[in-house]
Amino acid sequence: MVRLTLIFSIALLMASCTTVEQVIENKEVYCSGMYKGVRAVGRSALSLTTGVIVPDVCDTIDAIVEEENAEEEENAEDGVTKSAK
Repeated sequence: MVRLTLIFSIALLMASCTTVEQVIENKEVYCSGMYKGVRAVGRSALSLTTGVIVPDVCDTIDAIVEEENAEEEENAEDGVTKSAK
């Protein structure tokens, strides 16, 4: 049972990483005006009903890309390169 749980967890993590990479690659789709407006309405409704504040995915994508770029620059300065995908 533990083995099955571990396998499922690894598969789920790998799938979520792929999803994040796909969203980053397709930022122009997810961050278009129409999608941003729809998400803003959903986030507002969620905030009003539950009090939970959810950041916009575009802001999150920008933060992730900035962090990755900073890491790449730091690694380049240290002479370490990222392997090709």
